[in-house]
Amino acid sequence: MICVLPARISSTRISRKPLQPLAGRTLLEWCWRAASAIRSFDRVVIATDSDEIEGCARGFDAEVVRTRSDHASGTDRVDEAADLLGAAEDDVVVNFQADEPFVDGGAIEGAVRRAEEVATIAAPIRADEEWRSPAVVKVARAADGRALYFSRSPIPFSRDEPEFGTRARLRHVGVYACRRSALKRWAALPESTLERAERLEQLRALEAGMRIHVELGPWTEPGVDLPADIMRAERVLSSKEVRG
Repeated sequence: MICVLPARISSTRISRKPLQPLAGRTLLEWCWRAASAIRSFDRVVIATDSDEIEGCARGFDAEVVRTRSDHASGTDRVDEAADLLGAAEDDVVVNFQADEPFVDGGAIEGAVRRAEEVATIAAPIRADEEWRSPAVVKVARAADGRALYFSRSPIPFSRDEPEFGTRARLRHVGVYACRRSALKRWAALPESTLERAERLEQLRALEAGMRIHVELGPWTEPGVDLPADIMRAERVLSSKEVRG
């Protein structure tokens, strides 16, 4: 099974985000180490179009594949990498986003097992501030586990119960396990209306009728999306429990 970390040098919120130093390592290396700890992955590969990222990755002995510079999303970059790496149609390819160093390994394993087409991960939201933040992607999930919708808005919205139980408030974690055939179909789709509105690539697949299973994992530290996340992430990554 192949795990691909798509990494680009440009970022709208944090300059040169994959190379951001955190507790003695780059964010990219922390994410690569988290992915490399998943036992079911046969290969963990960084996909990039950047000389700097390639040089950084080779510095900690990561496998690197060079991809085109015109990809609009991580999904598109992972799709190209899957071709370059020779993934078979029925293989599961994991898109492990390079700003999620705290993802729960058990949740990833669960998503891989449920990847009939596409599977991803959600974690509980603890705070109203997180639920209301447009930087935090939320997901509404059906009883059978399939994704109903992803949004930057606070969903689900409770009309009559302002203090609606947090058990229904789920943060989407940016890891996808895809059958190679499903990944190819997803990447071939044109940008969708909902994807353009929310700037969420998973809505392209959902809007086209693809099934996305949402595996529930435990609460974990959110990834690194905003400048304010850097100090929090460094504090956690500096802890003895993580560095161990």
